[in-house]
Amino acid sequence: MTYDLNIPISFQLDRTAIDRLKLILSRLSRFNDCTVALNYSTDNVNSKKHLRPIEINDLFDFSTLQSSHSLKIINRLTIQTDQPLMHEEIESLKAHFDLIALRTSSLDVFRSACASYDIDLISLDCKERLAFELNTRDIQLALDRDIYFELCYAPSIRDNQLKTYTIQLAKQLFEYTKGHKLIISSEAEFVSEIRNPADIFYFAKAIGLPNDLAKFTVEKHPEQLMERKRMKH
Repeated sequence: MTYDLNIPISFQLDRTAIDRLKLILSRLSRFNDCTVALNYSTDNVNSKKHLRPIEINDLFDFSTLQSSHSLKIINRLTIQTDQPLMHEEIESLKAHFDLIALRTSSLDVFRSACASYDIDLISLDCKERLAFELNTRDIQLALDRDIYFELCYAPSIRDNQLKTYTIQLAKQLFEYTKGHKLIISSEAEFVSEIRNPADIFYFAKAIGLPNDLAKFTVEKHPEQLMERKRMKH
């Protein structure tokens, strides 16, 4: 079983977006049995608009994917904020999403996420230079609390500058996590940005991970994260 825990999706989809999503899911399901997280994003957890995932079976018939491998869909919400979050704000979202992630450019919010927020993932944005320096203390706090770190590869395919940001961030993450609790996802917006597990393995090797940990980034680590979620409920 392989995992891609970051396929971006909007709360409202037009026909073009549905077709694009269908192509991405079809490609992912051709490699191996796969679990895919549809990743919704919000910058306002207090929005009056209800944050609810779409029922994916209402969008299209899964049998049309024509794959010999199984495909499991889960729902994820990424909170993109530079403002502190309340515990109650995070808890209120857990009834509707399988995974809760956070992405921030604020050092204070990052530190709070590592030390106290009840979330599953800290996702580092590869589309821009990180606004603060990572450090051992914060990251070790997160690892001790079973929070996983996510790195996404699709931005590096779109632009050479983004490729530089991605590689720099990947090497920093490896330096501080030693590859433990590190997950590599795609964040692919188009099917052309999807890479097979072997390509991701070699990308992980290129940033310094040994063979076993390179493979774990798309298999064992996300599996452990999902098992941790099951044990908590």
